Amino acid sequence: MTLSHGFDPTRAQQLAALVERFNATDAKGQVRVVDDPAAADSAAIRIVQGEAERTLRQRGAFRPLYQVMADAGLSLARDRGLTAYDRDTLDSRGRRVALPVGLHTPVLFINRRAFEEAGLDPNAPPRTWRSLQEALGKLFDAGHACPYTVSRPSWVMVDNVSARQNVALTRRVGRAEQLTVNGMLQIRHIALMASWVRARYLHLYGAGGEPAARFARGECAVIAAESADWPALRQAAAFDVGVGELPFYDDFPGGVGATLADGPTLWVAKGKKRADYQVAARFVRFLLKPENQLAWQRGTGYLPLDEKGGVAEGGIAEDQPNLLVARKQLSVGSTLTAAASELPRQARVRSILEEELDGVWADRQPAKQALDNAVARTGGGL
Repeated sequence: MTLSHGFDPTRAQQLAALVERFNATDAKGQVRVVDDPAAADSAAIRIVQGEAERTLRQRGAFRPLYQVMADAGLSLARDRGLTAYDRDTLDSRGRRVALPVGLHTPVLFINRRAFEEAGLDPNAPPRTWRSLQEALGKLFDAGHACPYTVSRPSWVMVDNVSARQNVALTRRVGRAEQLTVNGMLQIRHIALMASWVRARYLHLYGAGGEPAARFARGECAVIAAESADWPALRQAAAFDVGVGELPFYDDFPGGVGATLADGPTLWVAKGKKRADYQVAARFVRFLLKPENQLAWQRGTGYLPLDEKGGVAEGGIAEDQPNLLVARKQLSVGSTLTAAASELPRQARVRSILEEELDGVWADRQPAKQALDNAVARTGGGL
């Protein structure tokens, strides 16, 4: 049976080690890992994310995981408590159709040494956007040319800042879904970020890997990035890395909500042999064992799963602050409206948001104009 994925080399190595352990313990079948995108369509198990996941779901090119497990006598318990991180992996009856094997959410990573040198407490990262601005000012005055940067800017600044304040990203108009990212909160936040760019507090380097690389080299003192970046940042940085929650506005109505979960998911392809499904079911059961989840989370930075396939309530060591913070953020309030929105997760919409925000950072247009443009270009809104 074959398993395809699109992991980076480090996580691919972690997956290969997990598969090797499974193959050593399962006498009835073997899993073969393929990382060639051309071979993905023929694989029995596919670990996908982004547009690849959306395409798979739209085509119905999968067999629900609960069916695969039940047929093998290894059924998964239903999960009635639908949460933000379940996204499209549960059906309306709480049955698991796929497995969220790579969950993460945005957090703050800080250079603890830089904080100490600027007279800041590295054990108390800023919790609000106001207090973060004050900290960035002190870091700038202490000689840090890049106090703050952001990985995946639109996902952090629009999607997650909205979810953090319990503000929806879309609205339903008849059967259509329309983007609503040009509300008071979003305009306020992007305008604030633009003022930080002008003040040289915030430096943006695109949606790729450069922001994390600059933070790891010590060039930027704070970064908002994926919680799963922790293992790589800790290994690459020549300083101690601290972790804090994504800030919030303490003067915005509606309270503080959860951030959004993202990451790759495991699906079982339809149209495969019965023997392949038997192996797939045993591999999923093996993957969900606590000892294997422990190894997986330590090597990848992803949140651990329980034996139902949801985020585990325990199983996180104190030396993994990224996971402790991520799980805390995901358990606050409710983000079901934001999490269920398909539109903001589309590559086309993401590209439009990034393009319009680039115009703000370059001082070519104000925040409101950029967000109005994004709404109009994606088909309407407020």
